[in-house]
Amino acid sequence: MKKIISSLLLVLIVLASISFVSAEVDLNGKITKEIYASPEELLVDMINPYITETVNEECGEGVHWTFERVNKLELIVDHTGSEAKSWYELSLMIRTLSSASENEDMSLDTVTLHIDPKTYFGSIEGKRKNLDEVSVKVVNYSHHHDNKKE
Repeated sequence: MKKIISSLLLVLIVLASISFVSAEVDLNGKITKEIYASPEELLVDMINPYITETVNEECGEGVHWTFERVNKLELIVDHTGSEAKSWYELSLMIRTLSSASENEDMSLDTVTLHIDPKTYFGSIEGKRKNLDEVSVKVVNYSHHHDNKKE
């Protein structure tokens, strides 16, 4: 599991966003599209429910959000206990939009998450087949500035 998340995060950091689209029609006349997705988009899709819940708590139920960019991604390793523990701290910039008001209020916010893969640094645990044991917790939500349409 740790290897999967570490690999995913490494790919996230290394790859640059390149857009391309491929489409084809199958025998039933349905269109299948292949659209490039960046590693950032994959990561944000995986943690989407946590961000959505936090935006609803911070800004209200009628507020929608979109991903802007990854501000910071750090691997934290704690060697103070009997076994070393590690977790990731991820800071994302998001744009929120409230369609509930007449002016459609927009703002830029930062969400910081603590992602704990529940493994120990350096372990070679290869038995885990899903992400059920990964813990995601929002540790900070910052409102930056509002851009209100007038």
